[in-house]
Amino acid sequence: MLHTTQLYQHVPEARWPIVYSPRYNITFMGLEKLHPFDAGKWGKVINFLKVSLAINRSW
Repeated sequence: MLHTTQLYQHVPEARWPIVYSPRYNITFMGLEKLHPFDAGKWGKVINFLKVSLAINRSW
């Protein structure tokens, strides 16, 4: 018996499946800047993609 799922949606070949949420950016009164891991990098990545690849939220 084959299991089917509604979890994934078809993404056309012309689009890249980018999953992003502003909740991925972790902040805590600026203390995240003291840690070597860039907790706000996901916001920087999505902003870079928006500018350089002209992506938008049309789905």
